[in-house]
Amino acid sequence: MTLAERLALLKNNGTGNEVGPELGQPRVSSNIASIPLDVRLRRLSGSSGGGGDFRTRASRTKHGDAEVAKHLRGEVIAPGLIQIDQTIPLASRHGKIVFSALADIPLAALGLPHDAPLDGLLFLDTETTGLAGGTGTLPFMVCLARIQGDCLQLGQWILTGFAGEAALLETIFGWIEPAAHLVSYNGKSFDVPLLATRYRLARQADPFTDKGHVDLLHLTRRAYGHGWEDCRLQTAEQRLLGFIRENDFPSHLIPQAWTDFVRGGRVEPLHAIAEHNQRDVLSLAALLAMLAQAYTEPGHEAVNALKVAQIHAGRGDIQYAIDHLTGAWGGLDEAALLFLAKLHRHQRQDEQAIAIWIHLGENKCVRGIEALAKYHEHVTHELEAALALAEELLRLEPAMDIHIRRQARLCQRLVKFNPRKKKGKRQIGL
Repeated sequence: MTLAERLALLKNNGTGNEVGPELGQPRVSSNIASIPLDVRLRRLSGSSGGGGDFRTRASRTKHGDAEVAKHLRGEVIAPGLIQIDQTIPLASRHGKIVFSALADIPLAALGLPHDAPLDGLLFLDTETTGLAGGTGTLPFMVCLARIQGDCLQLGQWILTGFAGEAALLETIFGWIEPAAHLVSYNGKSFDVPLLATRYRLARQADPFTDKGHVDLLHLTRRAYGHGWEDCRLQTAEQRLLGFIRENDFPSHLIPQAWTDFVRGGRVEPLHAIAEHNQRDVLSLAALLAMLAQAYTEPGHEAVNALKVAQIHAGRGDIQYAIDHLTGAWGGLDEAALLFLAKLHRHQRQDEQAIAIWIHLGENKCVRGIEALAKYHEHVTHELEAALALAEELLRLEPAMDIHIRRQARLCQRLVKFNPRKKKGKRQIGL
């Protein structure tokens, strides 16, 4: 059969005739063929109800933006974007922390400049469609907070569909760009890189360039993580703030809940997620105040004083690190005392360092005795004192080659620089 004949038969089928079995084609019912093409296409796309393709349905919800905004107590500021505004008095309490404590915190203890303005801080948290990051992850909810006078001002933006993302990025730019420093919990590794990626994809300016950032996860892990099962934000809330969430939406269910909402699901989970997001940001403000106290005042319960001092020293605040360790003296272990002696030596406070090494030596601490032996050998050149310490090390650790070599080296130097001992040894040799 020629191509022209086949086309003629197909044309006849469009008028209601059936394709014959001699062509090897399946029979098509005339009532289906009579349905207009645009109707059939709508059915295939799922726009007339029923199944349909997910990629088409995923951009729609069964709720209008105005209805969703009313349920969330917000307002529609652009197609697909809802904004919620809140004002929290600083006199309010979050767990056992009153937000007004922020006014008295020494920001320098957390690595911020001494003259950093409190109203230049911006607290940031996002809820996303996944935790993998990359171009396929969308921040569908962003909550920001800043200090304005005697209040904490919260702004929250929620996408009801993918079309609102550009407007979301443009809106939060107005909050992020003038901020001096960001405050987040794991934001350095997740939230900020994710948002920066979305700005690039949208071909919008990146507001995070050269922005200071205090990531409270790292500060919490350094100070407390040694004794915790994990360092999740909710763990820090319970242990440090005394804040227990009630009826909180589970974090691991958030991506699927928003996806279900966009597909036409219920709006109630979106309200619960918004409350979860707001609690995260409020906890950032309270936790900042709590950690500032722990990093400033030594002796806080369960704080790893050594880790805190190492952070201060790493920033160049050596005397700050010394004061912190000295204030927690009763709870310092061997490693912390050795680090404190090292800091004293850095500051040329040799007497304090020697006192620590002697204290450690009295408790048979090998590293303390070794540090004192090095000091006498290389700094004071009191070789006899160094040799006595080397022999003490050999008694504690007889098989250590480094102690054997130190003893031999010191004996040789004593013979070289003390002729009488050299003569005496020759006489003994005779």
